Amino acid sequence: MNLQEKVAIVTGGARGIGRAASILLASRGAKVVVNYLSNMDAAEEVVSHIRASWQVTMLVL
Repeated sequence: MNLQEKVAIVTGGARGIGRAASILLASRGAKVVVNYLSNMDAAEEVVSHIRASWQVTMLVL
């Protein structure tokens, strides 16, 4: 599935299923907004991984 030109907002995107979803959506071409509640370090790690591998992401509290 090609998600170019799409934006995905992933709540709980820093850990577990949300992390996996964030990475999968980015790998398919979506611009990903990673939302998190309390673990900023984990969220920043996901964003760094996506930026290094695919494209720009956004981190939202």
